[in-house]
Amino acid sequence: MAFLKPEDYFVLVLTIGATLGVGLYQSFKGGKRRTTAEYLVGSRNMSALPVAISLMVSYESGIMMLGVPSEVYIYGMQWFLSNLGHFFADLINLHIFVPPLKKLEITSIYEYLELRYKSHGIRMFATVLGICSMLNYMGSVLFVPAVTLKAVAGIPMWMSIVGLMAIVMVYTLLGGFKAVVWTDVVQAGLMIGGMLAVIIKGTIDSGGIANTWDSVYENGRVNFFDFNPDPTLRQSFWSLIFGSAIVEFGLPFSQTTFQRIKATPTIKTAQKMYLVTNCLFVFVTLLAALEGAVMFAYYNAKGCDPLVSNQVTNQNELIAKMVTDIFDKVPCLPGLFLAALFSASLSTMSSILNSISAIFWEDIIKPHMKPMSDLRATIITRSSVVVFGSVGIFVAFVVSGLTGPISQILATTGSCLGGAVTGIFLLGWCCPRANKKGALVGGCLCVLIIGWISFGKYASSGVRVSTKLPPAATDRCVLPNASFSDNTTFHTTASSTPYHLNISTATVESDDKSGPTGIDVLYSLSYKWLGTTGILIVISVGILVSHLSDPVPVDPHLVVSLCDKVCCCIPETVRARFTCSIRNPDRDCNVTVESEELDKELVTNKPPPEEKVPNNFTGMEETPDTELVVTN
Repeated sequence: MAFLKPEDYFVLVLTIGATLGVGLYQSFKGGKRRTTAEYLVGSRNMSALPVAISLMVSYESGIMMLGVPSEVYIYGMQWFLSNLGHFFADLINLHIFVPPLKKLEITSIYEYLELRYKSHGIRMFATVLGICSMLNYMGSVLFVPAVTLKAVAGIPMWMSIVGLMAIVMVYTLLGGFKAVVWTDVVQAGLMIGGMLAVIIKGTIDSGGIANTWDSVYENGRVNFFDFNPDPTLRQSFWSLIFGSAIVEFGLPFSQTTFQRIKATPTIKTAQKMYLVTNCLFVFVTLLAALEGAVMFAYYNAKGCDPLVSNQVTNQNELIAKMVTDIFDKVPCLPGLFLAALFSASLSTMSSILNSISAIFWEDIIKPHMKPMSDLRATIITRSSVVVFGSVGIFVAFVVSGLTGPISQILATTGSCLGGAVTGIFLLGWCCPRANKKGALVGGCLCVLIIGWISFGKYASSGVRVSTKLPPAATDRCVLPNASFSDNTTFHTTASSTPYHLNISTATVESDDKSGPTGIDVLYSLSYKWLGTTGILIVISVGILVSHLSDPVPVDPHLVVSLCDKVCCCIPETVRARFTCSIRNPDRDCNVTVESEELDKELVTNKPPPEEKVPNNFTGMEETPDTELVVTN
C-alpha cells in the first residue's frame, strides 16, 4: 500500500536532483579530471570538517537509520554501549595509527601489506577479502532504502535496488572523490534533520518528554548494564564495550577511512578530522537510539504494537511505519525522512564504490600492467565503479532473504572477512616479528572458523533464541477478523519466535529454556564477539607461526611501538625487549637492531665521523683540516 503523497515525491526527487547536481558541479569544476590523485583522494588538500562529515556518513548509513531504531524497539537501548567502545578505541587510533598512516606515500591501504610483509601474495589475499567485505556492506546498505520504499510507496524492491545503485554510480563516476565528499556533507544535513523531525514529533505525540521516558523506562528499554559474561548472550556489557572496541581498531585500515586521512594536507589536520568524526559518530547514533525509544513510547501510547498486530512483517520497516503514522497530516515531512534515509544510504554506497575503484586500480591493475597515462587509468577506475556496482545489486538481493535487524545481519555475514583483514593489519603494525607466513595462516583460519560459525548461526535450528523485551500495548488495535485480550499469542513473519503477551505482567518468554547444547553453543556465539574472535585468531596464530619461522628485517616506519606510546616511563632497555629491538624512528635514541640486514642499512646510511664529508654543495669548499667554509 502506498502512503506517500505528491508533495513527498517532490521532496524526494528534489533531494536526488541536488545529489546529482553536486556530482555534476564537481565534474565540471575539475575539468576532465585527468589525474587519478584528483579522482581518488581529492589532490590531498581538503579541509578537516567536510572530510570528517563524509567519513561519518560513510559508516552511519541507512543501516543505522533503520536498524538501530528497530534494535532499540525490540531489545532496548543496551546497544548504545557499543558506541562507547568505539569512542575509546578511536581515541587510541587517533594517536597511534593515524600519524604513521598519514606518512605513508601510498594510495591503497593494501600497499602497506606488501611493504610490511615483503609479500605480494599477502597484499592480494587481503585485497580480495577487503573488496568482498565492502561489497557485502554495500549490498546491505542498498537493501535498506529498498525495503522502506516497498513499505511506504509500494515500489517493487528490485526496481528500487537497481534505480538507487544507478543514481550512486552516476555521481560517483562524474565527480570522483570530491563529489563524494561534498554530497556526503549535503546528505548529512538531510539525515540529521530527518531524525530530529521524527524524535520531536514522536515525543509530542507520545505525551511529552516525561511520558515518553516513563514508558521507555517502565517497559525495560533502559537496560544498559547486563554484566553476565556468557558469550552466547546476544548482547552484554562485555561484548558491547570490549567486543566493539577491538573491532573498531580496524577502522583506520579501511580504504574508505584511509582515503580521507590521505585527503587532508597535514598530520594535525588528519587527527582533527578523525576526532571530529568520532564525536559525530556518537551524536548521530544517539539520535538513532532515541528514535527507537520514542517509537516504542509512541506505539505504547497508541495502544497497538505494529509487529504483534502484523501491520508490518519486517522489523526493519518499523521506523518507516512510524513516519507514515506521525506525519500523515503533515505535508512534505514523510518525503523529508525518506530523503534522509536515501541520503544516508547513497553517501555510504558512493564512498564504498570510490574506495573499491581505488583498490582495484592500485592493487589489481597497476602492479600487473605496464605504465599508462592518467587518462587511461581514470577510465579504468571509472569502469570498475560500474562493475562493482552491479555486484552490489546482486548482494542486495541475497541480503533481502535474511531475517533479523539489518545491523545484526551485517555483523554476522561480514565478520569473517573484516576480522581477517583487521587482524592482518594489526599483526603487521603491532608485532615486529610477524611475517608473511603468520599473516597468511592466521587470516585463512579466521575466514574458515568465523565463516563456519556465521553459517551455523543461520543453518542450525538449535542456536540460542534471543529473548525480546515486552512489546508495546495492543489493547487499542483495530484490525479486521482479529480480537485482542490480556493474554494473547501473536506470530509474526519477521521471526520464528512468537510473542507470548501478558499485558498485566508485561513479560516475554522465549521458547528456548534449556539453552544450546553441543556444537550449537559455538553457533550461538554473540554476533558482537564474531569480529573480535576473528581478530584474536589472526593475531595469536600469526605470532605463533611467525616465531616458529625465521625473522625478517622490518622497516621501523611500518610498525608502531605500543610500549613507547603507553609505557614511556619504563626504561629503554626493557621496552626494547617488547619491540624486538626495532628502532623507533620518532625517538632520539640508539637501540640495537636484531636483523643484520637492518644493521648494515643503518651503518651505510650514516657516514663514519672520521671520513671526510663529500663536497656536494656549490659555493662551498673544504679547507685542509676538513672544516667547511662558506665562500661569498
